[in-house]
Amino acid sequence: MMVLQRLRRDGWLLAMPLLLAPLIWLVFDRTPLDRVLIAPFFDAPSHSFPWRHHPFMENFMHSGLKFMSVAVAIALLGGFLLTYIVPQWEAQRRRLLWLFLAMAGGTLLVSVLKQGSALHCPWDLAEYGGYAPFARLFERLPETVAAGKCFPGGHASGGFALMAFYFGLRDTHQRPARLALMLGMALGMAMGWAQMMRGAHFLSHNVWSAWVVWMFLALLYVVYPPHAVLPRQ
Repeated sequence: MMVLQRLRRDGWLLAMPLLLAPLIWLVFDRTPLDRVLIAPFFDAPSHSFPWRHHPFMENFMHSGLKFMSVAVAIALLGGFLLTYIVPQWEAQRRRLLWLFLAMAGGTLLVSVLKQGSALHCPWDLAEYGGYAPFARLFERLPETVAAGKCFPGGHASGGFALMAFYFGLRDTHQRPARLALMLGMALGMAMGWAQMMRGAHFLSHNVWSAWVVWMFLALLYVVYPPHAVLPRQ
């Protein structure tokens, strides 16, 4: 009953991205947008992406921000465990656990989908100095070509996972929740854009990563909310 009440109140959180999904697919499937946006970062004479091994891109935008995302999740888990030691934190126990599960689950889901994906990273495509043919989302690869396992964008999901704070706070602290949503979206796109500059992903990989993470967070929010309270009227 409570789940049905939450669906009536917050079902748009799931319905909106479901309605947008066909449009996202059409934009990237029927236009050269991915290739156009990644073209400035590809050096044709050397058949490579010059930013691929740049120290700033590798050490900060990739490894550094990935570590930051993992550190936030670990801090949430630590905070949850401390609620059993620090009485003042007990009221936040469910929220802290929810935030940890949301961040970890969202990134894990993207990782699982990525491992089952046939699509290749740009730097593995023949037109960018690699070996594999370009394939669209639902297009089958030749049997002689191994799966690329590069879709959706895994790195960007670490930034998008911070959108969990939007769902974790929206029932009690609406303004911080909106700020968390903007931060999560901005960080996810920044991390994804850096991967585009390195030749690791197309924009579509990152957009679908945001979609997957959002859907997971919204579903978790409806099924197991961060607060054991009655829905707002």
